Amino acid sequence: MNMGRFDAARVMRFSMGVLLFVVMSNAFAKDLIVFSGGAVKSALAPLATAWEAKTGHRLNITYAAAGDLRKKLADGERADIVILPFENFAALEKDGLLRTATRRDLGAVGIGVAIKAGAKTYDISSEDAFKRAMQEAKSLTYMDPARGTSGKFFDEVVLPKLGLRDAVRAKAVLGEGGMIAEKVARGEVEIAIHQMTEMLPVKGITILGALPSSLQKTTVYSGVIMQAAKSPVEAEELLAFLSGKESRAEFAAKGFSAP
Repeated sequence: MNMGRFDAARVMRFSMGVLLFVVMSNAFAKDLIVFSGGAVKSALAPLATAWEAKTGHRLNITYAAAGDLRKKLADGERADIVILPFENFAALEKDGLLRTATRRDLGAVGIGVAIKAGAKTYDISSEDAFKRAMQEAKSLTYMDPARGTSGKFFDEVVLPKLGLRDAVRAKAVLGEGGMIAEKVARGEVEIAIHQMTEMLPVKGITILGALPSSLQKTTVYSGVIMQAAKSPVEAEELLAFLSGKESRAEFAAKGFSAP
């Protein structure tokens, strides 16, 4: 018997088996489209990588402010899963866009205050102290109320309660998305008011803390499958993974509390 020829044939069969496995795996892999609020990115990005490695499926994630994602949906764009502040779902459910029963709560986050590292600090320990800080600050940034959850609350609830809406608006630079505390790190404005999870990753700032409890809003981010989902089974598996114990630890590490 020619052992060399036998070994070569065995290697060939093994190689063909591996190739077939790869082809079949790719054939069953799915591409899932996810629309996610930017506040979730710090936790979702590493979890997405882990899930892709675990399942072989691929995630196409669009991160944006809640208002921008609502506009995409209003314009007819669709995803397998949307991850948004819970209060956004009522209108989407009314329009028949969501599979309501699939909703999973992923994490909760509050609004915080940041300054440039090494800059003059402010007392924000009480409602009165925070009001004085807003009066003393020469400039600040918060999310455009039409686009972001924290900005809408700050502009429509906090500032009117403090009687400072016009005064603060006059010296504010509205954020359009992303980590707007970077404006503070660059020295463009003195103070940033934004969700904690979008300030924690920013270098060059000092987070003074959360808004006083009387002015605070805790936002719960939830994921839900869309009616138009092309891969609903895999989408359900992804939501189960994101709301599971392993993922909960990642959310906690990135500044989220349990929903």
